[in-house]
Amino acid sequence: MNFDYSSAKEQLDKKVSELREKPFLPEELVNLISNVAAIQLEAQQHSSPTIPTDLAPDDANLQGRPLLAREDFTYDYEQACKLFDKLAELVGKEEGPIAEATAMISVAIKSGDLDLKQAFKAYLETDDDFFMGWAEKMPEAPRTLSFLVQSALTPSIKAVAAALEEKLPHQQADTSERADNEELDFELEQPAPRNHGHCPICGSVPFMHSLHHKQGFRYANCSFCHTEYRVRRMACAYCDNTNADSLKFFTVEEAPGYRVDVCDSCKTYMKTTDFREVDKVSVPALNDLESLPLDFVAVEEGYNRGTLSVWGF
Repeated sequence: MNFDYSSAKEQLDKKVSELREKPFLPEELVNLISNVAAIQLEAQQHSSPTIPTDLAPDDANLQGRPLLAREDFTYDYEQACKLFDKLAELVGKEEGPIAEATAMISVAIKSGDLDLKQAFKAYLETDDDFFMGWAEKMPEAPRTLSFLVQSALTPSIKAVAAALEEKLPHQQADTSERADNEELDFELEQPAPRNHGHCPICGSVPFMHSLHHKQGFRYANCSFCHTEYRVRRMACAYCDNTNADSLKFFTVEEAPGYRVDVCDSCKTYMKTTDFREVDKVSVPALNDLESLPLDFVAVEEGYNRGTLSVWGF
């Protein structure tokens, strides 16, 4: 799958303009995230990680096994190191605790106390203890290292995922009880929904859902490799609950085009983008920021978010 940088950059610029109109988003945060996203886009078109070939068999993948486990993802090490330095320089120009934490990290790298290759490995392996140790050293900005590492690896991870997406086995839609009409023909042109909520590429959970087409086909956005994949409309992404009585959703006036899907079985929530009737640009990683008021309401209602944002916080 070819990466269309020009189109992605145009979408990003439009989305950033929308974010700047949100009074609840600090200008400093929007500036930082938009700059990081722009750097990542530029890097993605030049990323050249080795694409793994030892993948899960088709039948195992359709049963829920990811094509490639997260810890087995390859990455462009040279690019990731350069990106880390570039991002650290950017973040270091901020004010307050995050700049101080970044300075501490830079000193640790120069002294040899922090090995970037080890940090990259820890992120791929979800080694929370590794990052917790560094977080304790910078309590005012505990997620600074994970943010920098994750941001530096994202272009490579997305490049690998895009290549692996072409290897996913085709899944036939069940049409045994459907009439033969134009709507059915259209649905058959779409990828069939996966029977599991996690990502078919890497096995990670999604961080957001989105609804597409007039039928409201539901798609998930992976929190690790950013792959978009179709999922069942009525199922919890985290516990696989399909009981309609315990799957609900709500909206808030401050976030048009968004809703929160909640599961009363595991008490988690997932934000869902529904731009079918609103004129908005969709960039999932930034949609997450734009819909921040929904997170506050969901937490107040007693629900928990199942994963961090793709920015690591």
